[in-house]
Amino acid sequence: MQEKAGCPDWVDSNLYPFHDNWVEIEGHSIHYVDEGSRDAPVLLFIHPGPGWSFTYRYHIKRLSDKFRCIAPDLPGYGLSEAAEGYDYALRSQSHVLERFVAYLNLRNMIVWGNDGGGPTAILALARQADRVLGLVVGGTFGWSIKKYRSVAWTLRVVTSPVFRFVNRYTNFLAWSMGSKMGLGTRSLLKEEREQYTRPFKKRNTRNRALRLFASFNDHATQEDLDQALLAFREKPVLIQFGEADPMTGQKWPERWAKELPNNRLILLPHVRHFTFEGAPEATVENFRSWWTENFAMRSVNAPLKAR
Repeated sequence: MQEKAGCPDWVDSNLYPFHDNWVEIEGHSIHYVDEGSRDAPVLLFIHPGPGWSFTYRYHIKRLSDKFRCIAPDLPGYGLSEAAEGYDYALRSQSHVLERFVAYLNLRNMIVWGNDGGGPTAILALARQADRVLGLVVGGTFGWSIKKYRSVAWTLRVVTSPVFRFVNRYTNFLAWSMGSKMGLGTRSLLKEEREQYTRPFKKRNTRNRALRLFASFNDHATQEDLDQALLAFREKPVLIQFGEADPMTGQKWPERWAKELPNNRLILLPHVRHFTFEGAPEATVENFRSWWTENFAMRSVNAPLKAR
């Protein structure tokens, strides 16, 4: 493993060969990747609950030749530090992302979200949806889950005191990011799995994502999500779910298609929840095709300009 200068000794520059950037937002020290031409359309990657910008390393490497690829580590994840008193709830996480986008003045964005990244992006960008060209979603939601009783019940179980205790001592959530249980198609190499588990080496950091998940059941947050999603009604969306994802069983790909009619829906064979690791090559190629269909001719005949 080759270490990156200025980073913790566990960050492997062979796997994660990107320049490091930081910005201070309301007391949070936010680390982010920013690769590609500043004049290119923006791909904004929002990481899943226990993940970080490492999650999208393959996508950034393959797409930064045509896009400005930006991937922040949300407060308390990856290389970012959260301000004292931060609660890790969805509303708070979305607020920081909203400020991050405004601070960098990002426009002409495709927003790519999986798992907790989906609702985070929807809440964060609803009031500035004019910055967004379209969405890429997989293994995620952007609406109230109150009608999905089995999901709400599962969230209560995995955020219960018993599971919090187990996760505190096993780091199970971070471990699952690289497991065949989460990917369906393969398991990551040991070196790759360590990039997910090492940010949570300290036990008191391991339940941050569980606090995020618990907030999904908050009634006021659910109402906010339903209203926020309306802002994206006319946006093109690429829906990429794993065929074996339990969320596919909840018919969430179809729900996205219903909410956002301008869509392409793809189910990835044998893939489970984490599509970015379960089928990185396919998700990139599907995106290239979808981009060409929806935006490439526009960028040739009428170049994208900041509003």
